[in-house]
Amino acid sequence: MVPVISFGQLTLPTGPIVTLFAILLGLEVTGHYGRRVGLAPDDLWNTGLLAILAGLVVARLWNIIEFGDIYLSEPILILSIRPGGFVLWPGLIAAVVAAYLYLLRKALHPGRVAAAFTIGAIAAGILLAIGAFLTGSLLGMPSRWPWALSYWGEMRHPVALYQAVGLLLLLGLLWRWSDANRPGQTILLALLGYSLIRLVTDAFVAEATLWGNFRASQVVALVVALIIAWRLSRPNHPPKQPENREAA
Repeated sequence: MVPVISFGQLTLPTGPIVTLFAILLGLEVTGHYGRRVGLAPDDLWNTGLLAILAGLVVARLWNIIEFGDIYLSEPILILSIRPGGFVLWPGLIAAVVAAYLYLLRKALHPGRVAAAFTIGAIAAGILLAIGAFLTGSLLGMPSRWPWALSYWGEMRHPVALYQAVGLLLLLGLLWRWSDANRPGQTILLALLGYSLIRLVTDAFVAEATLWGNFRASQVVALVVALIIAWRLSRPNHPPKQPENREAA
């Protein structure tokens, strides 16, 4: 495991550094894919950066309001940017709203933008999975397989690397075969591929949440995959044109 990265006398935590590079890679890939669907990379970068900024600010302010008594007694903690100092869902909602308002202002096609960011998210996910492998935040089950790696003194499945390889294959397939004129299909295929990756790789995750005798994440992944596969199997009929009736 590599919990920290050293640059001379400077030591930085691996997780936040990898996350930063994952965001940059995701935005870069989003911009490149955006060209295929007729979008300017600068517009996609601005959309992504605005969403991230709005999400972080709201997520931090929500945490400060939620634990106001603590911050009033120790105001210096307001400047802390530890991961536990952000609230996920308010920040995520704020990011989506900010991005959508920017799309309206720039008159960008929401479906094409969503497809581009979906491809970028898969690219970012590859780095995040590698970061989980380096930090040991995602542990696999004990294993005697030849490629098992040592974690905490025990040989385990490198499940984070399984996910990284799966995401890399998914990115390559979508980049090669996705239809730029059908952004909705691209999004569905990406979700289907991610669900299948989780369905397979989560079987090797240690200490998984169980629903009865089944792993919760695998149940969700299977249900999502089946729904999307059903949706993709349905034929897409062009909308019917209204009939022109001459006045009697």
